[in-house]
Amino acid sequence: MKLLAVLLLLAGAAHADTPVQRPEAIDLDHDMTPPGRAEFGFDGGGDVATYAFGVQLGYLDRPMRIHTVELETFPVERRVTVWLGGALSLGPSIVVDARLPLSHQIGARYQGFGDDRALDHWVAGDLAIGARLRVFQGRRIGAFFRGNLTVGTGNDREFAGEARYTGSWLLIGRARLPAGIVVAATGGIRLRGAEVQVADRLVGDEVLGGLGATLPLPAIRGLYCDANDVRLAVEVVGALGDDVAKKRGPSPAEARIGIVSRPRDWFAVAFRVGTHLDDQIGAPRFRAMLELVFQGSPVVDHRSEAPVEQGRDDDEDDDD
Repeated sequence: MKLLAVLLLLAGAAHADTPVQRPEAIDLDHDMTPPGRAEFGFDGGGDVATYAFGVQLGYLDRPMRIHTVELETFPVERRVTVWLGGALSLGPSIVVDARLPLSHQIGARYQGFGDDRALDHWVAGDLAIGARLRVFQGRRIGAFFRGNLTVGTGNDREFAGEARYTGSWLLIGRARLPAGIVVAATGGIRLRGAEVQVADRLVGDEVLGGLGATLPLPAIRGLYCDANDVRLAVEVVGALGDDVAKKRGPSPAEARIGIVSRPRDWFAVAFRVGTHLDDQIGAPRFRAMLELVFQGSPVVDHRSEAPVEQGRDDDEDDDD
């Protein structure tokens, strides 16, 4: 029985492009928070200023469950990750960014399924490089296009890196509503350089999406004032896996809630927590992230009368 479970876990079906037969050659952390923004867990079109540096500290709990009727295992029990990254504005319409994750994790691969080896505790992740182009800017609405590339710097034998490169293309919409509310959405595709067979799933190309909103919180005497620009953030992010050769790709989804603040013009901080909406590869039972962002001077754009930022200037337009 155990031998049959191992074969079902590791074996892949025939495909035009033979899947990689290493089920650990995936990155179980699907977080796509861009560096230098401290707003959403995806690129919501927020301003970056001339440059920005970010430190992101994340905690991930059980992002993958493998089970049969009798057995259950979590290859990665817990993972703590530090992302170091930065962003640079090339004029008012183009932003480039990059971030690199370094992690400490605890897990035992496929315990109970024939592979009880402990994971390496210290691992690096894939370097992510991104670029965003603004295609439209109004007083309240903005539209953007984003491209993202990951390269194979991660430990792809420890659930911390993809088997090969990945490339994604996303459209972003952003709107400022009355009462200082900011709504953002993104959607697009991610292509993987190699498909990976994991149990009964084929991890390959997928559709990405995210929807979020932030709204200002009233000042609390003795805790913070209006100048701190404290905002409540809620969001849903996820992916829809492709179906290839009658094998379904995983479709993880998460809901998150957090607090975003900009106590200084040059400093922003965000804290968010989340949990999975389904039992899928890459959907953690619990996630927490603390993000610190240090920004340079703002970019002046004479084409629009008001910048699209984290809502600090929304009240200026409330009487439009």
